[in-house]
Amino acid sequence: MDDRIALWCRSGTKAMKKNLRKRIAISIILVLITALYGAWIFTGGDAGGERVIVTQVYDGDTIVVGRGWRRTTVRLIGVDTPETVHPEKPVQFYGPEASAFTRRSLNGSWVRLEFNDPTRPGGGVDRYGRTLAYVFTLEGINFNLELVRRGYGRAYTRFPFRYMAAFKEAERAARARGLGMWSRDRGAEPDNNAT
Repeated sequence: MDDRIALWCRSGTKAMKKNLRKRIAISIILVLITALYGAWIFTGGDAGGERVIVTQVYDGDTIVVGRGWRRTTVRLIGVDTPETVHPEKPVQFYGPEASAFTRRSLNGSWVRLEFNDPTRPGGGVDRYGRTLAYVFTLEGINFNLELVRRGYGRAYTRFPFRYMAAFKEAERAARARGLGMWSRDRGAEPDNNAT
């Protein structure tokens, strides 16, 4: 009888080990699926984008975002706003207004970063080490383009970029309407409700 009990216990142990291995494998698969789904949701379902929170605004075209536990300085692609914090340049006309608009619009907000060159880590960096990116609001508005469209900055066309034609057209329209930095009397407030 003792032999039968010992045999039953040994065979039960093998079955329990096999069952435990199956449960562990299923648990690992479920964790991986959940992690991948969470990453997909976090990026908005867009492999070319990354959702981040804006933690600081340096000026009209430079922000700091939280990427997990890291802070990353981001230079907005395709737009150049008047200077406000450059160590070698004075504060330029309409710079404070551009900085204030970016601060009001983005500081503390979740945004989606899109990179001009998704094959490069972080989409590329400029000579100051800032990550180059387009910033999209969660409503899908290209904030870089919005700055140009409202006259807070000019199209920065020194280097080619994906949306260059739209930025050039937005600058042309803002100039024609005298918005922001293109105002005729160099002191008019931009029409923030312009379409």
